[in-house]
Amino acid sequence: MFGCTLERSYEIQTALRRAGANWQGDKTLAEHVKIAILGAGLSGLSTSYHLGHPSDAVIFEAKSHHGGHVHSETVDGFTWDDGPHISFTSNEYIKTLFSDLVDGEYIDLYIKAVNWYEGNWIDHPAQTSLWQIPEPLRKKCLDSFLDYTQREHEPPKNYEQWLHQAMGPVFADTFPAAYTRKYWTCEPRNMDVDWIGMRILRPEKDDVVNSYHRALPETMYYVNSRSSRYPRNGGFWAYCHQLAAGAHIRYNKQLVAANFSKRWLRFSDGTEITYDRLVSSAHLQHLIPMLEDATDELRTAGETLTSSIFYRLDFHVNHPPKREELWVYVYDEDKLSVRISVTEKFAESNAPAGKTGIQVEVYGSKWKALPPQDEVLRRVTAELIEFGLVENETFIERKDVRLVPTGQIVYDLNRKGAIREVNSWLDKQGIIRVGRYSEWKYLMSDTCVLGGRRAAQQLMGKDDDTDWRGVAITADDVPEDAASSPRS
Repeated sequence: MFGCTLERSYEIQTALRRAGANWQGDKTLAEHVKIAILGAGLSGLSTSYHLGHPSDAVIFEAKSHHGGHVHSETVDGFTWDDGPHISFTSNEYIKTLFSDLVDGEYIDLYIKAVNWYEGNWIDHPAQTSLWQIPEPLRKKCLDSFLDYTQREHEPPKNYEQWLHQAMGPVFADTFPAAYTRKYWTCEPRNMDVDWIGMRILRPEKDDVVNSYHRALPETMYYVNSRSSRYPRNGGFWAYCHQLAAGAHIRYNKQLVAANFSKRWLRFSDGTEITYDRLVSSAHLQHLIPMLEDATDELRTAGETLTSSIFYRLDFHVNHPPKREELWVYVYDEDKLSVRISVTEKFAESNAPAGKTGIQVEVYGSKWKALPPQDEVLRRVTAELIEFGLVENETFIERKDVRLVPTGQIVYDLNRKGAIREVNSWLDKQGIIRVGRYSEWKYLMSDTCVLGGRRAAQQLMGKDDDTDWRGVAITADDVPEDAASSPRS
């Protein structure tokens, strides 16, 4: 078993920040680099790759490996991603690039997902699978949908209002509202709506009515309208290796202090650098407390931003998978399991023949405390057996748990004002941000890679000619000043 407790994770982060804040060394002795890139995840690697990996562009990575949040590891024949990752894109540049990065060795996936609700399996998305919802709830959901969706409504001011208008209050409060509290760790009424786009299906009346009686002939899951690909071998991390080849990466460089006005960085090993230009993919909530020159307004805005953390539980199970779906969403709020992925459904090479690898996510945040690891392991094990995904505990060969401190960006109602303040300050310092945690957006892998390309263009003084077509799930995914392509 590996990982650390939530409390220990925060202790370590706090100690590193204090060490940096108290450092009074001679910054004139720092090494100088022309371009410093914080983070060797997809966005940081993409920036260096699209620059051509020049020797004067150096990536500083806190971990001992590249890949960041899309790192994969192999344990006893099972390949585990750090949370489920699939390339969903219709962008031709990304499709070609990702194919080249794995020498054409990828799998085209058709995504099947299913939902668990109080002992019932309901196809995903549930709002067009009413026939599997038990009565009398099924009829209540339909009546509420028909009544509420035919009314005139003002534009929704929050996610709860959007859900009610799209699906009716009964279904909305029973299913997506419950999942919101589990995954986003907050109430729907406290979330904005700008992240939704095509992620949440707003069903048509005929589809809902027809799904009351029978399964619809086609899935309504949005990911299947896009190209869904996954490397044939090596997990999602396989997409990173050729991006990293030739890059100048310094590993185990945990940032502990910085002064952007003075263009200076200090790392936990005591080394320091100065730079001409800085590209950051660093998590804003981790970065801002380290800044010597941060204003009070910036610190307040940083504290206002919210992201989730999660426990990742990996189960090595000595029998074949019990269901055909790639992942499961769990609506029951008395269950800790939030999302369940079956690793060999991404690629057969991810698990030994005749066995199944099950990964479970359990989410928390500053609003929702996570239980102790031993309790999480015990309860989730029991849930997998209850769901019928594991026959019994004797089939579990190994189970591991770790805390992942980088979960999802939470689009709460305070996000827009806070990120506006953060972006304004960072822009004045000339800091280029790339990636989900630095741009503070719900970005997918395609947008992260294109963001790195855009950053490279900016560093080289070129006009941005990035083709953004086919990447956007919401309009917010594409930079506002992107001139080359319409949003799609």
